[in-house]
Amino acid sequence: MFDREAELEKVKNGLNYPITLILGIRRSGKSSIVKVLMKEEDAIWIYIDLRKYEGKPYLNYKDLVQELERILNSFPERLKNLFKGVKGVSISGIELRLGWSKENKVDMSNLFERLSEISEKEGKRVVIVFDESQELRKLRGYNLLYPLAYAYDNLKLRFIFTGSEIGMVYKFLKLGDAKSPLYGRAMTEVYVNPFNKDLAIEFLRRGFKEANAKVSEEELEEAYNNLGGIPGWLTYYGFYYLQFKDHKSALEKTISAAVELIKEEFNNFLSNRKEARERYYTIMQVCKRGCRWSDVKRAIEAKEGISVDDKEVTNLIKNLVDSSFLIKEGEIYRPADVLMTNAF
Repeated sequence: MFDREAELEKVKNGLNYPITLILGIRRSGKSSIVKVLMKEEDAIWIYIDLRKYEGKPYLNYKDLVQELERILNSFPERLKNLFKGVKGVSISGIELRLGWSKENKVDMSNLFERLSEISEKEGKRVVIVFDESQELRKLRGYNLLYPLAYAYDNLKLRFIFTGSEIGMVYKFLKLGDAKSPLYGRAMTEVYVNPFNKDLAIEFLRRGFKEANAKVSEEELEEAYNNLGGIPGWLTYYGFYYLQFKDHKSALEKTISAAVELIKEEFNNFLSNRKEARERYYTIMQVCKRGCRWSDVKRAIEAKEGISVDDKEVTNLIKNLVDSSFLIKEGEIYRPADVLMTNAF
């Protein structure tokens, strides 16, 4: 793992406390840090990948329970048998089932209690990872914050929440809401930022050296100038360069693939916001090279020919910032990813 030692160390230290947040824009390397940690730390790991729900308008308790069931069934039979006696858990042979129906519903607090007991019995931490945890804000029919707060205060469990939509992670956890079960709880926060120019070029340089490929410094610099410092895009470029053996083709293919992926992610963002679809597109187009709040308001009003309430403009921009499509630098809003300028 390239130049993420400081972030990895912070996450390791965070395991001494109940909850750690790993935050950063898409493809910045959050999941890679978790996977390295899972190899290095001897713990009982429960890794829940929520990316499959990005394009869905909501997820229900059944979805979450079935994700947990799948992971628990990968445990050794000895550990699975330790879940006997938990309401809503049934074990037949070597198969463990978690109930989600109204009549036979496993409660997450009870499940967390048993996992904590297993942690003590085995002498190992139990670490539960929710990757892309902002998707949990779409959970319907169950408030996960109450069992999380119970576990925080009473159990020997550790939780890691990663998130690309940083503001949405905070919205899910409701850390600033005095009525939230998690209000006032201290959490370790680790930010994973894109590489600066020197680090991005060194990342590419080392990767090509390991692959015994010679790439000129001019090509490496041009790759950074076009792709920015996000490790995911730089990795795409390296892959395509080795495939095509040509800098220009690799760059074009990376940009093309990135634009399609960004468009798909933006459509996912719009899935519950269809009534404001055109306004969000207008904002992203206006802010491609940087914009102010007033630029956004003028652009929407000019396109629609009507006056738009100031609060509505603020909320639209805030949603884009919370979902990490825009970032704010002083009074200027700009795309969080340089390749977003190609997508709008």
